[in-house]
Amino acid sequence: MSSKLIVPILFALATATACGGGSSEGEQVLNRLNDTEIKYFTNGKRLYSTHCANCHMENGEGLGQLIPPLKGADYLLNDVGRAARIIVNGAKEPLIVNGIEYRQPMPGNTSLNASEVTEILTYITNAWGNSYGGVSLNQIKTALSTN
Repeated sequence: MSSKLIVPILFALATATACGGGSSEGEQVLNRLNDTEIKYFTNGKRLYSTHCANCHMENGEGLGQLIPPLKGADYLLNDVGRAARIIVNGAKEPLIVNGIEYRQPMPGNTSLNASEVTEILTYITNAWGNSYGGVSLNQIKTALSTN
């Protein structure tokens, strides 16, 4: 991995580190993901800040009863393909997350391509204590082709 790539990766992962014993969250992400997935994670953090954080917050905790959390979100971690479709197409119907119903419609991000969605999903499924692991471009391309 080039030194130009290491600095932004470490910066992105620094936001996920924790103080105290054991390995930090950033170290756990580095151990969980391969080099390509780490690049996706880093790019995904930037894309998340641009396209998602305004509603889901920088910490992934959502906005009260209006916007669902992504941190620890059962629907996200149980069906990444569905999450990909929601990112691109939006959602009008209520969504149940961790047993709570959210009725606020989510607008689609139709300008995002499959690579960008893969990067966002790699970030949000591995940030804030989420530990999904790698998300592949082929997995997301397949999910997005089954609208």
